[in-house]
Amino acid sequence: MKLTYKHKAAATLLLCALAAAAPADDKTAYDQRVAARLVTLFQALDRNADGVLTREESQGDLDLGPRFAAIDINGDGTVTREELQRYIGQRYGVRSEPPAAPALSGR
Repeated sequence: MKLTYKHKAAATLLLCALAAAAPADDKTAYDQRVAARLVTLFQALDRNADGVLTREESQGDLDLGPRFAAIDINGDGTVTREELQRYIGQRYGVRSEPPAAPALSGR
């Protein structure tokens, strides 16, 4: 079967379209992983489980620590769940649920 110029052009366009779609999917998956990682970090670093992350609690963490000022949208020196959620949406275009509040024990 001999391919005509139109067939070759159509195949080339199809390959280009597929190649262009792959990086977009990779970026979306990456952004979702980063968002999930930040939520997990918030929960792990919030040592007193009050739902507010202080600079001291984030000190030494190489993922969230350097971003602290950017996440602290109102500049009050703390990061709330809502601020983290807003940062993730603005920076990564990912809508995430804020980190869950710790469950209260019925002692």
